[in-house]
Amino acid sequence: MTAMTITAPEEASCSSGTDFSPTIFHEPWWLRLASGEAYSEVTVESGGRLAGRLPFISRRRFGLLKTIHMPSLTHYLGPALAPEYERPGAVKSFKSIEIHMQLLTQLPKAMHIWFRLHPAIATTLAFDRAGFSNLAQWTVEIPPAAPTELWKRMRDKTRNAIRRASEVMQAETLNDSAFFFDFYNDCLRDTGRQNSYDKECLKRLIPEALSRGRGRVLAAREADGTPQAAIFTVWDARREYYFMSARRPKAHFGAVSLLLWSALQEAAAQGRVFDMDGIHVVDGQCPNLLLLSGFGGNFSPRYCVSRTNAALSLLQTARHLVRR
Repeated sequence: MTAMTITAPEEASCSSGTDFSPTIFHEPWWLRLASGEAYSEVTVESGGRLAGRLPFISRRRFGLLKTIHMPSLTHYLGPALAPEYERPGAVKSFKSIEIHMQLLTQLPKAMHIWFRLHPAIATTLAFDRAGFSNLAQWTVEIPPAAPTELWKRMRDKTRNAIRRASEVMQAETLNDSAFFFDFYNDCLRDTGRQNSYDKECLKRLIPEALSRGRGRVLAAREADGTPQAAIFTVWDARREYYFMSARRPKAHFGAVSLLLWSALQEAAAQGRVFDMDGIHVVDGQCPNLLLLSGFGGNFSPRYCVSRTNAALSLLQTARHLVRR
């Protein structure tokens, strides 16, 4: 196997058969827009063919400390392997770990490296060998099924919330990024919160996803047309991801559940797993656990891997002690 480094690959490689993307977040168009044209990737070839690629961005903090991580609004990343190395089996698994190792050894030197790995990566052995620490974050995945089966899997309270919401509002699909931006910001303003996302990045990604037929905006409107909630989802060939949502403070309690139910049915009809995109843990609590688990899916881990330079670790420890 041979190794090489490529900076901001051309999107044309997708059609030439030399590119492969296990998630939408690996696709060159997403990476370019999410990184502001600033991403790079390392690659490994086998027999003259691309065997693996690992996209990333690097930044300097305070002009000195170089970090490697994922672009803004990129929920998963990590090594992408050619399809023949993703198949199950001990021999294929061993080769995939070898490719992972070769990709990791090519990363530029950095004080800190962090990735949240995509669902196809079932083991962090290569990262463990390369000195990374790892932890698991959790999401809920709902495999595709007929609408009657999906409905049956849900909790009673979730079904009731959807029924009640459907009595006073209707879910509709929109291809209007401007509506979603305005509504999202209005909801933040109504609740006195600030937008924690990169606004310019959102303005690049959402319209492009919609124009490519890789995302949808769903809105819940009352009978008079007043929007009460909206969600945005994106998808690839395997999964659809619950990406963002907004809700009026006084909206019906089932408004977001109604929209998720609509998105879930659309995803299932196309044979896609619906990924609820992460259970939040805040101060020992899981504020969105009840909502996400109410749809009857399976808990699935997402591995986060990181490696910190010894000097930076010492500095962080010293700062922690001083603060105490």
